[in-house]
Amino acid sequence: MDSEQELREFQREYLDFLDDDDDQGIYREKVREMIQENRSRLIVNINDLRRRNAKRAITMLNEAQQEILAFQRAVKEFVMTVDSVYGKQFDDFFVGFEGSFGAKHVTPRSLSARFLGNLVCLEGIVTKCSLIRPKVIKSVHYCPTTKK
Repeated sequence: MDSEQELREFQREYLDFLDDDDDQGIYREKVREMIQENRSRLIVNINDLRRRNAKRAITMLNEAQQEILAFQRAVKEFVMTVDSVYGKQFDDFFVGFEGSFGAKHVTPRSLSARFLGNLVCLEGIVTKCSLIRPKVIKSVHYCPTTKK
C-alpha cells in the first residue's frame, strides 16, 4: 500500500471517529461550536480516540506526523459536510490534543531524543528565552481563554 493510499485510509478512520452520531455526538457538537465561534482548531481528547479506535490512538502517540496530517484532512472533510461555506474560509483546520498521554507526558528535563516523531505533552515553565540559535523550528500553542 503506498503512502497516499494509506493516508486516505487513516483519514477515513478519523472521519468515522468524528461522525459520532451513533455514539454520544460529542465531536459533531464540538465541530458545530468551532464553526459558530469562527475557529479553525478542534480539540480532541486522546482518551475518546483510545476508547473508539485504540489502534489509531497508539499510532497517533508513536507516529504523530502522518497521523495528524490524516486527522486534519478528516476534520476539513467533516467541516465541509457540516457547513461547506465555512469549510472554504480556511485552507487548513488544525487538531489539538488533551487527555492522558501516559509515558508521553514529559517535563523539559525528561524530554529526550527517544521522543522524536512522537506526540508528547510537554509541561513546564519558561524561565529564560533567547533569540540566539533557536532550537525549536516550529511550535504551535493554543490558549483556551483567548481562543488563539
